Amino acid sequence: MNFLPENYESPKTSNYYMKLQEGENRFRILTQPVLGWEDWVDNKPVRFTMDSKPAKSHDPQKPIRHFWAFVVFNYSEEQIQVLHITQATIRKSIEALCKDKDWGSPYFYDIKIHKTGEKTDTEYNVNPVPHKVLDQYVISCFKNRPCNLNALFTNEDPFATHWDSYVELAIESISKINIDEKKTSIPFKDLLELKKTFSECDPKYQKELIHTLSKMTPSINGLDDIPIGLYEKIKQAINKNKNEYEETLKYSDELFSRK
Repeated sequence: MNFLPENYESPKTSNYYMKLQEGENRFRILTQPVLGWEDWVDNKPVRFTMDSKPAKSHDPQKPIRHFWAFVVFNYSEEQIQVLHITQATIRKSIEALCKDKDWGSPYFYDIKIHKTGEKTDTEYNVNPVPHKVLDQYVISCFKNRPCNLNALFTNEDPFATHWDSYVELAIESISKINIDEKKTSIPFKDLLELKKTFSECDPKYQKELIHTLSKMTPSINGLDDIPIGLYEKIKQAINKNKNEYEETLKYSDELFSRK
């Protein structure tokens, strides 16, 4: 008889801050970041807003560092946490993804950070995961653990229950903007062209895109319902799939003609 059940796993500790571990770290960014500067006094962080950077650090051997902090869902811990980033390589990689038209804001896809080495020899590789609708479970976790990121500037608990306001889930904030943007409709001619291009895409892709749109918050029930704020991104994705599908069909025809 075994001492412990075969599938036993020790309970995860409830740590509200994500620490990057050796190897792969996968997470989804859920909120806009707070940005600022970080100094250290008596082994404790002291943080300042972007417009209040001190003239010099408390310890000349430890320069003041720029930081980002945002709420994430940490897949390995399966919980909502704050990820605090001072590493320039990570910040630059995420910033590059945001500026890349194929990726955009990191609210719509997961990110993997692979950490190797130790101390001054530590390296970080940042890789995006293909776009995926945010799981309802993650949304529920976020709402069950509200966070006030501004508490970091006073070294208070951002997850305390006494705060007057908490940070919003980014995809819901974007959805509110998109609802307002529907007041400005997509020109009928452009919508017809988009539908025609979409009809020439891979049938499997057509079903997947419609399903993805229906799962958004609020749901989008077909191409006629697309907010103008998402039009360009969806148009680029549809054009890309159409071109790839045409190449696949062309290649298949060439193989068939050789037989």
